Amino acid sequence: KPKGSITRAETAAIIYRIVTGDVEGDDVKLYSDYKQFNDVKSTDWFAGYVNYCANAGYIMGRDGKTFDPQGKVTGYEALAMILRAVGYDKNGEFTGKEWQVQTAAVAKNLGITNNIIPGTLGTAASRETVAEILFRAILVPTVEYTPAFGYQSTDESLGMKTFKLEYVKGVVTANE
Repeated sequence: KPKGSITRAETAAIIYRIVTGDVEGDDVKLYSDYKQFNDVKSTDWFAGYVNYCANAGYIMGRDGKTFDPQGKVTGYEALAMILRAVGYDKNGEFTGKEWQVQTAAVAKNLGITNNIIPGTLGTAASRETVAEILFRAILVPTVEYTPAFGYQSTDESLGMKTFKLEYVKGVVTANE
C-alpha cells in the first residue's frame, strides 16, 4: 500500500532497523522498558523501536511526555528522524520555530528530497514518500559534529555501515 499513510511508530521501527541492522527485531525487546513516553507502554509492539530511537536522539515526542505513536508521520518529521540518525541536529537546528525549514534545507542540500513533490512535506506522508526519504538518506555520508569544525563527513553512509550498500554512478559491468 505505497499510497497509504504511515505512523510515527512504524517510522521509528524502520529507523531502528536501518541504524542497528536488526531487521528481524531480535534485540528490540531489550529497549521495551526504557519508558521514554507516557503513551508508549512496554507491552506495545513498537515500544522497543520508539524507546531505542528516542534514547539515541533520533526521534522526538510531540512534547516531553507524549510520542503519539499512532499519529501519522509528516514528511518533515520523517526527514528529521533519519537526518538525526545520519548525524545532524547535534547543534539543535531541527528544534524551535523554524525546524521544518532547517530540516528541509539540509535534506535538499544532500539530495534526499530530489524526488519528493514540493509542498507535501507538511502533510501526512505516504509510505512511498517515507521509503524514498529513508532510502535516499541511507546513501548520504554520515556526519560527526564538533563545535570547532561543525559537521564533518565520515565518508561512510548508514547503508554502507549497516547493510554494505554502495552507491555507484555509471554502468556496473561486474559485481562480486
